[in-house]
Amino acid sequence: MSIGSISFWQLDQNYWAQGKQRDNYLAATTSVINAMGSAQAALGKGLASIANQTALNRVNTQLSQEIQNVLSGNAGQPSSSTTASSTPTKTIPVAATGTGTKSLSISTPLSLLGILSGGTITISAGKNLTTYTTTGTDTVGDLLKAINANDFGSAQVTASLNHSGNLVLTSKNTSDVFVVSGLYASNIGFGAGHNTFTPTKTTVPSPSTPAPTQSPSKTSSTASTAKSYSTPATQMVSTAASLLGDSGVAGSLVDMLS
Repeated sequence: MSIGSISFWQLDQNYWAQGKQRDNYLAATTSVINAMGSAQAALGKGLASIANQTALNRVNTQLSQEIQNVLSGNAGQPSSSTTASSTPTKTIPVAATGTGTKSLSISTPLSLLGILSGGTITISAGKNLTTYTTTGTDTVGDLLKAINANDFGSAQVTASLNHSGNLVLTSKNTSDVFVVSGLYASNIGFGAGHNTFTPTKTTVPSPSTPAPTQSPSKTSSTASTAKSYSTPATQMVSTAASLLGDSGVAGSLVDMLS
């Protein structure tokens, strides 16, 4: 091949044609990249808009409920059932008590009640026993005195008459079951079916320990005097911002509304 057959003009045309083809390829690639970037940006804005709207709907619902609570006077007021259930209680034992069904008086002779001389009335409580034997001339007062004598080995119960004149027997402890028996037990109001008495239990409020109080210092007094109060509008915006934060959406309320 001779030098004369080489065309520099043709070589130059081929070079520029290749450069133009490369520029077209780069332009097309850049256009595709820009289109993908725009699509990603649009997708991000769409998802953010959906999340923002969901959060705003939740905030609006909660704010409406809070406003209704304030208007109805229920804000910060616990229900009565919650207060009642939160009161601490404890269960304590109660000594056995039995009340006779007969109306008596201290001076009533036992013989007038139909209790003959030599008749017995027995009270057993735990391992202890009190047996009273009538003399024929004794009274209800003598029977009460014998029961309350507190002799060694006697039943640990007390005896008294209530305002209606009924004989009331009460155990001295919260563990004994006591029984009133004997041929003449029914004559003083403790017949069959009403002669055995057991301890019971009751529920009472637990004593609460008051919290220690501290005298206010000058510093705290000054601080409380200088305390500023926010306006209702400021409180509403603060509440809305906190609710948005709880909803998991970042940004301020202004950002969400813009």
